[in-house]
Amino acid sequence: MKYLIVLACFTITLSFTSCNNTAQRSEEVASYTYEEEKVEMNNQLKAAIPAWVKEGTICYGLVVQIDQEKNPVKGRPVKAKVVQIGKDAVKMKALETVSLVEFESCSKMGISKGEIWDEKEGDLYLSKEEAIEALKKMKIYKLAEGTTAN
Repeated sequence: MKYLIVLACFTITLSFTSCNNTAQRSEEVASYTYEEEKVEMNNQLKAAIPAWVKEGTICYGLVVQIDQEKNPVKGRPVKAKVVQIGKDAVKMKALETVSLVEFESCSKMGISKGEIWDEKEGDLYLSKEEAIEALKKMKIYKLAEGTTAN
């Protein structure tokens, strides 16, 4: 019986102590202020990225295959969303799957829906037609397997 009384006293003391701590924490949380940092693109990226690019914008990027010498070989537009604008890159999320090459034994060449990439070159376009025109100017637009448009 003596142990039961000691245990009850200990439990009551503990509950009063924790209630006081909870009240102090509530005051701390209520007085907390969050200051959002505004991230601005560096000047080099600002010059490359179009002015209309804002977080949440749906636009078109380019999926480009390059050869060993870093030269573009073929490309296709990909519908994407601007997820985040950072200091050194614009984070983009693919809204569709685009494949440049489809072989059974070949690793994936393209981009899958939901994949994220950092856009640093500024190859973003408001419409699919604008993206196709840019690829045509580079002479790498891929219409279908084995064909290109100039």
